[in-house]
Amino acid sequence: MGIKVLLLLPAILSLSMLISIPLSQAATIGIAATLLPACEAGTTTSGNTSFGTMNFGNYASLSSLINKASAQLAGSIRVKCVSGLSYKILLDGGSSGVVTNRKMVNTTNSAISVLYNLYTNQPGGTIWDNTTGLSDTGNGADQWHTVYGRVPAQTTPAAGIYLDTVNVTVSW
Repeated sequence: MGIKVLLLLPAILSLSMLISIPLSQAATIGIAATLLPACEAGTTTSGNTSFGTMNFGNYASLSSLINKASAQLAGSIRVKCVSGLSYKILLDGGSSGVVTNRKMVNTTNSAISVLYNLYTNQPGGTIWDNTTGLSDTGNGADQWHTVYGRVPAQTTPAAGIYLDTVNVTVSW
């Protein structure tokens, strides 16, 4: 009887090893990503981000009002936010520091200026300010926001180039 068990022992051990060693095993792997509430704005060239320049043009007289609408890369504000993210665009008062009284300053004599203003909806409409501004919701693609400008009729100052820089803040 002892010999029969010894002869069967290798077969029993082999069978028990096959039963305890799995031939395959299934498991899961978790996958996750976090999409941050993010936006980008403007166009960056050589490390500087801007919206281009809104140019009212060349005039010999300011006896009549001048209206201007911005264009892409020429004053329009490009914002690209993830879909569903609300954002706000604010414009400061430029060199005057006052959103209701913006002015372009003569490049050779800063005491001379040309009054103008910027609007959210049409020339002479709602002043684009640094409190309420303009609100929108991102769609995942570029969204261009037109800036409407108006130079009111005023006494024509000395000939020259008149400039202003308005800071744009996009918050979300």
